[in-house]
Amino acid sequence: MPADTRQRTGLIGSAMGFFKRHKRVVQAVVLVLIVGFVATAVWKSWSSLRNYQWHVQWGLLVAAFALLVVQEFSFAVIWRAILRRMGSNLDMISAQRIYLGAEFVRYIPGNVWHVITRVLWAEQRGVPKSAGFASMVVELATKLASGALVFALTLFFWSDAGAAAKALPPDSLAIAGVLLVALLLFGLHPRVLKGALNFGLKKLGREPVRFSLSYFDILIVTLFWLVSWVIAGAGFYLLVRSLVSTPLPATALILAIGIYAIGWDIGFLAFVTPSGVGFRELAIGGLVIAAGLAPAAAGVAAVIAILARLLSTGAELLSISVAHAIRGPALPDISAQEQAQAQASAR
Repeated sequence: MPADTRQRTGLIGSAMGFFKRHKRVVQAVVLVLIVGFVATAVWKSWSSLRNYQWHVQWGLLVAAFALLVVQEFSFAVIWRAILRRMGSNLDMISAQRIYLGAEFVRYIPGNVWHVITRVLWAEQRGVPKSAGFASMVVELATKLASGALVFALTLFFWSDAGAAAKALPPDSLAIAGVLLVALLLFGLHPRVLKGALNFGLKKLGREPVRFSLSYFDILIVTLFWLVSWVIAGAGFYLLVRSLVSTPLPATALILAIGIYAIGWDIGFLAFVTPSGVGFRELAIGGLVIAAGLAPAAAGVAAVIAILARLLSTGAELLSISVAHAIRGPALPDISAQEQAQAQASAR
């Protein structure tokens, strides 16, 4: 291995080690910096925000929230579809209750509790533990890839969107879209996907994932995710429409769908802060301005990004509450021994 490559690898390893040792401190510092940046931006544009002609359309805002709730319930549908293609079956009610019930555990400090809870609850319903873990890895990989794929497909509609797109060379965004779509479809091939996932799991010190999904199976799951992103993106579009009084581009709906999807991806991959707080908002706010969906100077984009987070969190909590209220067989208690064994497998 060349000396410069060894040096870069050593630096990356040192940085990752430092982050693991001081994770909470790093997260707190980054979160404070982001909050300070957003607060400063809002304060500087406060006069513009006060003078902005707000015409909030509450009906559109409620409809936006409803679509985000629909997306929350689509997650369990997609997870169930993955399990079926792995040879395990869950009825729809159990899938919803297990998925959303485990999501509530995500609010407990720690990175693996919702994974452990979902896998163990699914095991009590006849899903092998190995299939449970594998399904969640495939679920996350296809969700991230589909979010990027949705954004790539919307790049074909950016040419007449905003000043940022017009400043780029002609057809550059369309070319980028073609390349990104091709790269993502290649990356979703089972051999490539499994190799990439196991490489990442090895770096994290975890066991490799094993699954026998065909390329067709993965594409079908990705298609389900595309529908899910369209639903949520349409909700985000209605959120924008409910706040922005200026005319929107003709392709605003398509642009909003892509922005919301890639914003989620960026927030998830920015693991420095919990749930990507700050990073998702910065990405969505910047892209909303670049696409011409909100005026750049009035601070409206920041309000849209923050409200999108609040609506998304509210939709998640409402869906979790509904899942807990659904009548059905009680979800089994998880013993301390089962938790310890599952946690050891997840690490």
